[in-house]
Amino acid sequence: MIMLAGAGIHQLYLERKYPTPREWSFGSRWVLRSAMTREFEPFSRIDGVIVDWARVGSYYKLLLERLEDPKIDGQNLMEQDEGGILVDGVGRTGFDISMKPESWGRGYHQALMGAARSAEHLDGYVTDRKRKKVFPKEMMIGPSNPRPKPKPHGWQDPPKEEDCDPAYASPQVFYMRILTTKGFSTRQRLDAALAYADWLDFKGLAETAESMYDWALDIAAGALPMGSKNVVDMKTGVINPTAEAPASENLLKASTALGVHHALHNNVQTALPIFLSVLKARKDLPPDPLSHARPKELSKPKEESVISAYLRAIKDWLVEAPYPASPPSGDEPPFHTLEEACEEVGLMTYIGEILYATSSKEKGLSWTRDAVEAAEAIMWMMKEEDRKDGGERCQECLETGLNNWKKMARSMAKEAEKKENKNGSKSSGWLNFGREDAAVQSRRWEEELTQIDLRIQKTIPLVKPLEPARSSWLSV
Repeated sequence: MIMLAGAGIHQLYLERKYPTPREWSFGSRWVLRSAMTREFEPFSRIDGVIVDWARVGSYYKLLLERLEDPKIDGQNLMEQDEGGILVDGVGRTGFDISMKPESWGRGYHQALMGAARSAEHLDGYVTDRKRKKVFPKEMMIGPSNPRPKPKPHGWQDPPKEEDCDPAYASPQVFYMRILTTKGFSTRQRLDAALAYADWLDFKGLAETAESMYDWALDIAAGALPMGSKNVVDMKTGVINPTAEAPASENLLKASTALGVHHALHNNVQTALPIFLSVLKARKDLPPDPLSHARPKELSKPKEESVISAYLRAIKDWLVEAPYPASPPSGDEPPFHTLEEACEEVGLMTYIGEILYATSSKEKGLSWTRDAVEAAEAIMWMMKEEDRKDGGERCQECLETGLNNWKKMARSMAKEAEKKENKNGSKSSGWLNFGREDAAVQSRRWEEELTQIDLRIQKTIPLVKPLEPARSSWLSV
């Protein structure tokens, strides 16, 4: 009984952390919690570090089978054509889930994205049918792999090719299932398109990835109420600053992703206009109307006795929390919040890198410096308001910006030092103007490096905040 009670309490804890749709059967909800626990919880990882993607993938595969089975959780799930549509290399395309509740579809999307992540991590692996073990394909013994990689110490003997199957389906199968399913929101389809494009970039398929980024832009632009012709240039991804309608959250996200793709492939002349247009569009967003309605000073919580606190904690544990409300579709323009300001900082960081590498080093460094200052200011504001979510983007940009800023300043200092030494070894006129100017520049960059080191020390509480000591499980 004690073990059953402990297992039940553990499942309640996981349900609060990883909510599951109430329309699903008990078994399907259990499988989703198990999959997410195996994927995200450190205590479920091998040696506390390595995710067992074979196990995670098996959970998501089982979950999809249950959700698509009319006898379990797939009632009212309709094929979009009689017998379904089969595509070479993809298999069956998506269902029509428009008859299902929104929460059911949200969980289904979660399962498909989880399966896609598993497929990405299991790409290049095979399963030995006899031993039910997963091995890297490069270790497999067979005609297609004449020089198998030696097994690491402590590993089992590598499998034979005739006993092997691919460890998992291709990521394309799951991403295309989402993109061809009828009933998903714009945000859900866009997330799948961008994740698939990122995977294609990782595999070195730049042209195919660009086509997928273009598809993502089509998805975002197609949901605009005013149309897309005057809001974004569909050929370049540049947001029109004089458009009648503002860009939606999805469109800003898709354009930024396209710009990052071009920047990664050294198409900086294409990426820079995209980043600048998205930055301007974000700066022009209207302020959050709720920000003025929030009281500046929160009232102090009502004091309660120790017994009341424990009773409240027990109730919170035993009563199932409601399923979270559906998130925005992303089809409307966002408000200018601190979270949106974090996105601006990311764009400023990209622009600084491009300018430094291509046209003006001083301008690039200036943009990077401004990005660091903005990120720091936003994070201090979030810390003051005790915001737990939304600061990850700014923290990442602050770390990247500080690192870039230091590298840029160090490079500029070395150039100034070389120029100073070069002018010192030459006759630079009886007034020594060239040498003095080089010395001034050298001191300037050395001072900037000192300021950067001080800024790094100052922002340690933001980049690496101290975690509170773990309290007893009895504490409330």
